Amino acid sequence: MKKLLLVLLLVTLAFSSFSPAYALTPYRTFTLGVNGELVETQTAYDPVRTMTRFGDESLKTPSDLRMGPDGNLYIADTGNKRILVVTTMGEYVKEIGDKKTLKSPKGVFVNENLDVYVADENGRKVIVFDKDGNVIREYERPTHPLFGDKAPYKPNKIVLDKRGNLYIASTGSTNGIIQISPVGDGEFLGYYGANVSSVNILTKLKKMVFSAEQLSTMAGIVPSSVKNLTIDEKGMVYTVSQSNDASTLRRLNVAGKDTLVPDWFYDMNTAVAVNSAGSIFTANANGYIMEYTSEGDTLFVFGAFDYGDQRIGTFKSVTGIVAADDYTLYVLDEVLNSIQVLRPTEFTDLVHEAFTLFQEGKYAQSKEPWTKVLRMNSLFTYASTGLGEALYREDNFEEALTAFRNGGSLQGYSDSFWEIRGDWLHKHLGGILIGIAILVVVLKILQIINKKTGFLKPLTKAKKAFFGLKPIRQFNWCFMMLKNPYDCNYGIKHERRASCFSAFAVMAVFFILFVVNKYFSGFLFRSVPEGYYELLNDFLIVFAVYMMLVICLYLVCTIKEGEATFKDLLIGSAYSLAPMLIALPIQLALTNVLTFNEQFFITVLKVVSLGWTGILIVLMIMYLNDFTFAKTIKIILWTMITVLIAAALLFVVYVLISQLVDFVSSIYGEVVYRFVKNR
Repeated sequence: MKKLLLVLLLVTLAFSSFSPAYALTPYRTFTLGVNGELVETQTAYDPVRTMTRFGDESLKTPSDLRMGPDGNLYIADTGNKRILVVTTMGEYVKEIGDKKTLKSPKGVFVNENLDVYVADENGRKVIVFDKDGNVIREYERPTHPLFGDKAPYKPNKIVLDKRGNLYIASTGSTNGIIQISPVGDGEFLGYYGANVSSVNILTKLKKMVFSAEQLSTMAGIVPSSVKNLTIDEKGMVYTVSQSNDASTLRRLNVAGKDTLVPDWFYDMNTAVAVNSAGSIFTANANGYIMEYTSEGDTLFVFGAFDYGDQRIGTFKSVTGIVAADDYTLYVLDEVLNSIQVLRPTEFTDLVHEAFTLFQEGKYAQSKEPWTKVLRMNSLFTYASTGLGEALYREDNFEEALTAFRNGGSLQGYSDSFWEIRGDWLHKHLGGILIGIAILVVVLKILQIINKKTGFLKPLTKAKKAFFGLKPIRQFNWCFMMLKNPYDCNYGIKHERRASCFSAFAVMAVFFILFVVNKYFSGFLFRSVPEGYYELLNDFLIVFAVYMMLVICLYLVCTIKEGEATFKDLLIGSAYSLAPMLIALPIQLALTNVLTFNEQFFITVLKVVSLGWTGILIVLMIMYLNDFTFAKTIKIILWTMITVLIAAALLFVVYVLISQLVDFVSSIYGEVVYRFVKNR
């Protein structure tokens, strides 16, 4: 029995040794998909250890973390009122400052001389220590008039540029980062890179109603203050804020202008880091860590919130993050009082290798690692984009086009298609022109022969008979709107040139063209993801909007003594879409042959067709009801108000019916439950 148990134990250990790495990781890793959604990918970073004790020392609500030029970690140990210096392996080195010199150290930065700059929030100053821990300078509240008498000066984070200028994030400051020169007593250079509040109608209404004190507590009214910041080797300052828009992560140039547009972001960011390769890392309040390229493209999203299980790789409140040159991450948590170390996996190393080669201009060499990444995960869109860029620079436009499409890179796809189309036209344009010329000559010859022999008369007669059919004739009457709107509406109202059947036929054709344009436009101009269809919703939207507009228009026209019947307005509204029946097929063709360089033509076509349709609707209402132009405009405005009221009423009815259904369902479930229970 003992031997059997020993064998079973050995087998269990053998199988456990083959467990995948991600099974030990308490979180999933995501990347950005083709359609902008998060898709799961291989684990990007493995948590390898947690550091909570550094010799005999421990942390107490730490607020910031930096790596000095000496390779050591400098921790703003706020609760212990000191700067703790440790190695990357967690060995105690020294501590700087004490309770006499520091009141609340919230930020730390180390320059090339190993001078330590500490942002002391409650002390209301920045204190500079030399490498031996001696205070060599202090930067107190600026006295410059431009700083402002009531502006808060509570330094919580700090960085320095190559010239020694200080960039200080102050708690509660909505004016931006405080910039101070090291010259003299610390000259105030101005505010830098202030966040901007979003302004909309609701914001303006709030500003009219609420007091300044009330507005200061409302999100979106007052710009959010900078939560954390860092600086790269080029002097670009990166900031994160606890806002819910793109300003949550910014990269500021010398002029304080944002030069980074992330393609995806989490809000409520609390920490940011940049390594020497330009990769950007942020952490947010929910325990997630994001990695971006230097261009703002999302590579990985990973991490999880610690709900009390204290598993390595989960976080409660990240206040600092360091990204080493080898992509090892050191993550500081002020609640867990720990530094967690995460290292990139083999998959992530491949991504970084390919990205580095591409940045260095070694496009041919980057193809192999990009291909390996795609073999490991074909849904990793950034790898497809990187491979496409490498292929494009090798003039392999066909394969680059496919790679860009797989990666969802619209600009890359446009550039590749431009080159392919140019090559195709260069090869075939002569033949196309010759073919057109031959076709024109043949048609001219047939026309001459037909005049002498009349051999095309049967076809002409059949064509005339077909277009003479009543349904076809009534359908074609809608194109009279393009030639003479007055005659078209007169024919609808007095001559019975159209019917409800022909109106719905026009709407059916419009619906088909609308659907085809929506789902089968060229890749560059498609508004919905490939393979995604919602035909029932499209049908309901098109015909429901059409019927609601006609009904509301009829009600308003009737009240205002209009002459048009409901049937007239039903037909006239459909026939006013004649420009769209012409424009949509042309638009579909253009989206499949044009690139971003010529999208102006598509924009012009849309504007002209929509504008023309709008004019025809105005003329239709005016002619069918015998209104003046001014009265027609009033009718349109009243109709739009009526539509809004009707939509609101329908929404209320929908909510009431939903609640009634839920109520009946709950009662039915309760009755069934009691019946079954009492059996």
